[in-house]
Amino acid sequence: MEPEIRTVERSERRRRRLPALIGLAVIAVLGATWIGLFGFLGANSAFGTVETVADKYLCDTAAYDLEFPDLSSLSTVRTADGVILGELTERNSMPITLAETPELVVAALLSAEDKAFYEHEGIDFSAIGRAAIGKLTGNSSGGGSTITQQVVKQNFLSDAYTIERKICEAAIAAEVERRYTKDQILEFWANSVFFGSNAYGIRAAAHEYFGKDLDELTIAEAALLPVPIRNPTFYHPRFNPDNALAARNRTIDRMVANGYILPADGEQAKSEPLGVIDQERVDPLSPQVMIAVRQQLLKSSKYGLGDTPAERKRALFGCPAAVTDCDGGGGLTIDITLDTDLQREADRILRAWFQRGAEGPTGAIASIDNRTGAIRVLASGLDFGDDTEAGQRPYDLAAQGKRQVGSAFKPFTLAAALESGTRDGVPVTLGSYWDDSSPAIIECESTCSREGNIWTVHNAGGSAPKGLRTLESATYNSVNTVYARLVDTIGPEVVVEMAHRLGITEPLLPLPSITLGAQGVPPLQMAAAFSTLANFGSRVDPYLIQRITAADGTVLYEHTTEPRQVLSDQIAAAVVGAMKKVVSNGTARRADIDR
Repeated sequence: MEPEIRTVERSERRRRRLPALIGLAVIAVLGATWIGLFGFLGANSAFGTVETVADKYLCDTAAYDLEFPDLSSLSTVRTADGVILGELTERNSMPITLAETPELVVAALLSAEDKAFYEHEGIDFSAIGRAAIGKLTGNSSGGGSTITQQVVKQNFLSDAYTIERKICEAAIAAEVERRYTKDQILEFWANSVFFGSNAYGIRAAAHEYFGKDLDELTIAEAALLPVPIRNPTFYHPRFNPDNALAARNRTIDRMVANGYILPADGEQAKSEPLGVIDQERVDPLSPQVMIAVRQQLLKSSKYGLGDTPAERKRALFGCPAAVTDCDGGGGLTIDITLDTDLQREADRILRAWFQRGAEGPTGAIASIDNRTGAIRVLASGLDFGDDTEAGQRPYDLAAQGKRQVGSAFKPFTLAAALESGTRDGVPVTLGSYWDDSSPAIIECESTCSREGNIWTVHNAGGSAPKGLRTLESATYNSVNTVYARLVDTIGPEVVVEMAHRLGITEPLLPLPSITLGAQGVPPLQMAAAFSTLANFGSRVDPYLIQRITAADGTVLYEHTTEPRQVLSDQIAAAVVGAMKKVVSNGTARRADIDR
């Protein structure tokens, strides 16, 4: 007997009042991020308060191209060693209309992701409230993003996670709801959202995980399909089956609670195994790499895909199949610089050392070819995505994660000192002697630490009597107090300038603590700066996209390396020489592998 599917009656949509809705969206999104703001607005409910918040944070939705991307022709991303990493597409290569999608599948999607989809107008205030309370109590049952907000995040905004972006997301969601019908939004989302394992779209997911079309799925199978959406790694049915099974059963419970299936059918479905088929092709590496490639191609005109975002979309994703007056587009081959073997080994190391989805230390690995700037490894110890409850983050830790780098910043201070530093009118050299006693107390002209205008620095071993040692010895022994006195002598602004010259692009504050790596810098930028030192002062900027080839074999783009000398080779060689002694004479002798 076929399970009974109960269709939930769709309520008539209310008349839209976009300005009022956007104002409420501001309060809702701010409330989800800063719960305390609700109390403030409650106590200061004059409309002027809301107006002030709106003026400060709202974005101009008219500035965004909110056209849904057309049905795509697949463009392929290929690594440096010829491995197909994945396919770039705005919509799945197996699209299906909402009318053709079985009610059972629609029921599973709505129950898992947005049960009030046909009731709200782009933002679900109750879901945002539940998510916010869940974050405070530690009992989160899911995120607060509606399907419409997911469409906005995936297609119209960057992945930067800021309060301004979240409010802009809400405003654009309201505008999308004004422009499109609910069925249009749901159909586009269901055909474009990522389901893991390079499956974009619900029909592709059914083929990927079960080898079936949508009308062949059971309740249990339909309920599993939306599970990876929120976190394609943590809930991956092949790699994390226990997590996927628990999430599938929660979706089945929601389908029962929402009236889509009978309780008896739900209990029967929960007793069934996942039933996922084996995967014949290699699962794509590091989804953040694919996203980085996609974003670079869409945001820049340098790749020869068009001067406007619309032109670049068409060139990359193609034209809709039903349109006859649109020529070309899609079918590109994008060769990137990633080395598959190195990337897999980096992922293996990170998974062995850092537990995914848990609180605690995280890690990332970025590797660059010194000669060309080609990025060979971009591995993150955090799963990529929006599900923060499962340890996921909406940014690439290797390329975007800002972490204090500690003593790894000292070589930049050394380079700056050797280039132009003087003490008492005498140039600084590796043979210069410095006071290495601990602590070192540095007086600043303005606030430079928690102590105010005093910065107190200790060596790793604590206090020590006053002594002298060469700058070279202080480098390979990583003596904090010497480097504190060194940056005080040459000035932190000189160190910041040197770091930027070598390859750090992150804004840095000219504070003395910069010499001890107290400010966050992404690993990829650190790799780029150290690559400049290894190149004897010749800088080559890191890049990921090597070549773009059209379907007919025409090369549309080829990267060319343009090195520029930013530091004298003698100073770069002196810095590298001192760094080598960290292994042979200094703090990292256990890393000496006789090379």
